[in-house]
Amino acid sequence: MKLNRIASTLLVAGLALGATASHADGLKFFPGLQSGFKFEPTLAISAGVMGAPSSNDDTLFVYGLDFNMNCGLIQTPDNRIRTHVQINHTDESGIKATSFELSPRYTLPLGGGFSVGAGPVLAAVMADNGRNNETLFGYGAVAGANYRKGMYYSGIDVRYLNTGETSGVSFENWAILAKVGINF
Repeated sequence: MKLNRIASTLLVAGLALGATASHADGLKFFPGLQSGFKFEPTLAISAGVMGAPSSNDDTLFVYGLDFNMNCGLIQTPDNRIRTHVQINHTDESGIKATSFELSPRYTLPLGGGFSVGAGPVLAAVMADNGRNNETLFGYGAVAGANYRKGMYYSGIDVRYLNTGETSGVSFENWAILAKVGINF
């Protein structure tokens, strides 16, 4: 039930930010195809802890990569939607899993290079529980805080991911990830 509380909190945060985004005038569709659009990409390494009920341990070490940029599919006039593509991996306590996650996030600048954001997560998770391995569809929510200054980037995410169960393999989990990288 702890995961349900985390998911509920992330969902409420996402809805609150989404309500702000829904009032934005002048949404642009496919701005990445227009001249002058700036993707402003960032590449970061990430590491943190993950909790998965299917594991034999309370927390697992997780690490990966985070690539994020201004969203080229739909965008607000002030470029507040950023798309994060993450690859995360864990191999502990009888669980081996690699997830490929796509997360568009509505962000709010706080000033001084700081911002917060939240949004949905869609994922493909290759999970192996020691008996079977399957590729699972995952969905969830994420909230995060970021700091950008020149080429320096750092951030922290709190993410919940739910997966179905196939052949006795499931990988519902939550994660807290710290990130550090460079802005291009």
